[in-house]
Amino acid sequence: MIPLVLSASLLLAWEDPPKSPPASSGLSAADVVAALETAVADAIASAEQSVVAIHRFKAENGQETQAVRGRRQPPIPRGLSRRFVFNARPIPVPDETDMLSLDFGSGVVIGEKGQILTAYHVVKGARQLIVRAWDRQQFDAEIIAADPRIDLAVIVPAEVEGTGQPRLKPLPIGDAARLRKGMFLVALGNPFNAARDGRPSASWGILSNVARRLEDDRDENNQLTKLSRLFNYPTLLQLDSKLNLGMSGGAVINLKGELVGLTTMAASPAGFDAQAGYAIPMDMVGRHAVETLKDGREIEYGLLGIVADPPASNRVGTVQINSPAALGEIVANDEIIGVNDVPVQDFDSLILAVNAFSAGDTVRLKIRRNEKVIARSITLGKYPVEGEVIATNRPKPWRGLRIDYTSAIRFRTFGPSFFDAREAGVTVIEVEEGSAAAAAGIKRGQLIHRVGDTSVANPRAFYAAVGSLDGPVTLSTDLGTVTVKAAP
Repeated sequence: MIPLVLSASLLLAWEDPPKSPPASSGLSAADVVAALETAVADAIASAEQSVVAIHRFKAENGQETQAVRGRRQPPIPRGLSRRFVFNARPIPVPDETDMLSLDFGSGVVIGEKGQILTAYHVVKGARQLIVRAWDRQQFDAEIIAADPRIDLAVIVPAEVEGTGQPRLKPLPIGDAARLRKGMFLVALGNPFNAARDGRPSASWGILSNVARRLEDDRDENNQLTKLSRLFNYPTLLQLDSKLNLGMSGGAVINLKGELVGLTTMAASPAGFDAQAGYAIPMDMVGRHAVETLKDGREIEYGLLGIVADPPASNRVGTVQINSPAALGEIVANDEIIGVNDVPVQDFDSLILAVNAFSAGDTVRLKIRRNEKVIARSITLGKYPVEGEVIATNRPKPWRGLRIDYTSAIRFRTFGPSFFDAREAGVTVIEVEEGSAAAAAGIKRGQLIHRVGDTSVANPRAFYAAVGSLDGPVTLSTDLGTVTVKAAP
C-alpha cells in the first residue's frame, strides 16, 4: 500500500500523469522515493544557474529610484566601486565582499540579453544595485522597467565601457494556469543573504492553493495597518514551504525546471498564514506582464470605469462619465458575466479577466440586463497605477510632446472622479524644452480633445490622427485652440 501512495504523490508533479503502476511492477518504496529525489534534484540543477542574489543600496531619501538605465545616477560611495567580476575566481578583495548591503533579495534570468526578473519592492528606491550570479560573477545592474501594481521589475547588467557581459542562463517560463493543488514545486532564492557566492538556496513542497486571496491587515478599529494584497492579483499561488527574508524575487519552478511563479514577501501579512509562502503566478496575465517589462515598456492595464455594488460583486453600481463603460453603453445594475468568453462570477474574476488585456484593446462583454443576456464591445481605457512606474522604452514624442490616457493621469491629480465630464481626450504628460510643442505654449497636464476635426479619445487615436500630417496642426484643448508648427 505504501508504494502505491508514494507513487500517486510523485505522479501529481506531472501535468498529464499516467496511471499508477500495478503492484506487480516490482517498484519498492525506496525506488519511488529515489525517483522523487532525482526529479527534484534535476529540476534544481537545471534552474539554479538562472537565479541570482540582488543587493540594494538605497537612495538618500529612500524613495527616489536612481538605478535606472538612462537616468543620471549619483556618485558611487567609497568602497562600492563599479568593478565587474565575470570569471569563476573568488572575488579577490575581502573588504568589497563585506561592503555588500544588508538590504537584499533575489532575481531570475529570463532573457537572452541578460534581463533579470525580480520583485518591484526589491529594487524600489535603489541608488545602486549589485547582482551576484552563478560562478561567482558580480556586476552592477540597472532597472529597465518596473510596475508597483503587480510588484514586478526587470533589471539588466549595467553597460560599462571596457567590460564584457556576464554569462547568464535564461530560465524557461511555464504556464501557472496548468498547476493543480498538490503538485510539487521548488523555490530558489537568497534567504537571509546566504547566496553571497551566487549559489541560491532551495526549498520544496506542494502547491497549497492556486487562488489564495489575501486581505489587508487592519487593527481593532478597522484601520488599515499594512497593504498586503497585490491589487493586480486577487489570487496568488500559496506554497507550503516558508519563504524567509531575501526570497522575494526568487523562482518557483515545477519539476520540469520551468518558472511558474515569482516569490513575493509583499503579500505575507503579519500574523496571517505565517508558515506559507506566496508567489505571483506566471499565468496569462503574469507572462504578458513579464514580456512587457522585459522589453522595457510600461504595463498598461485595461480599465472599464465602473464601481461595483455590492463592492465584491460583478454587478455595476456606478458608471464613470466618459469612461469606456459609459461609451460602450454599460448602465447601472448590469451584471457582467463574461469577458471575451471568460466567465465572470465576482469582482476578483472581473479584474483578472480585464487585466489580461491592455489599454486600447477592444473586449466583448457578456451582460445580464433585466434577465436578458446581451453583448457589448468596449475599448478599454488605462487603469491608473499608484506609485513609481518605470519604463525606459517609451514611444517617441510627437513634435516634443508626449500624451497619455486621461484616466491614468487625472486620477493622481484630482482624485477618483478622474474622467473629464465635458469631452473625452488625452492628457499631455511631457513637453520637451525647445520643441515645437513648447513654442506653441502647450503645458503639462493640458487636455487635447481633437486634432483638427478628428476627436481623439485615447493615445492610439491621437497618434493615428497626427501620423500623416505635415505642416501646422491645430489641436483643440481644454485651454483653447493651439497650432503646433512642424518640428524644425
